[in-house]
Amino acid sequence: MHMTSVRQILRITLAPVAALSLTGVASGVLAPAAHAASVSHAVKVTKVSFKGTYTGTIAMLWDANTVSATAVKGTGVGTLLGKSTVIGKGTASTSSTCDPLWGAGSITGGGSKLLLKVVSSSATKACAAGESAPTTVTVTGVAKVIGGAGKYKGASGTLKISGSFQIQSNTAGSHETDSFKATLSGVITIRK
Repeated sequence: MHMTSVRQILRITLAPVAALSLTGVASGVLAPAAHAASVSHAVKVTKVSFKGTYTGTIAMLWDANTVSATAVKGTGVGTLLGKSTVIGKGTASTSSTCDPLWGAGSITGGGSKLLLKVVSSSATKACAAGESAPTTVTVTGVAKVIGGAGKYKGASGTLKISGSFQIQSNTAGSHETDSFKATLSGVITIRK
């Protein structure tokens, strides 16, 4: 192929594209490719210090190796949520007086919701004050914010957990419902 025929092919092929693009720019109507380049999809990121304090009940079921929190339900007040409700479930080992725990839950109030997942690690644990019941159990650790709704749509972050409850029994096969109190605090990132 000669050099002139390559130029002619390019001119024939590119001329309509260039004309369309120039016409779109001149008329204020952008061609799809130009429009895509000019649209900004900026995400607004806001960091919020969250603190919530809750009291309620924890229903537990004991077996030989674990204790399951089959229902955690409480009420209290949380940042941006106002009066709110916390619910969740979880599990912990019963191999010693201080064991890791894991679970999930949510905090709902004021038309918004935070979704939480307890991070299983050596720092997230339930520790009994004594070897046998009745005794006080202290819970410390971290919950990851894994999403939300309303004011907390697109939320992420980490909340520190601090709480306690009193157990009456730790015998395999037993179940009980006890009172708890807990505080969750940390920084939440909201993307809108």
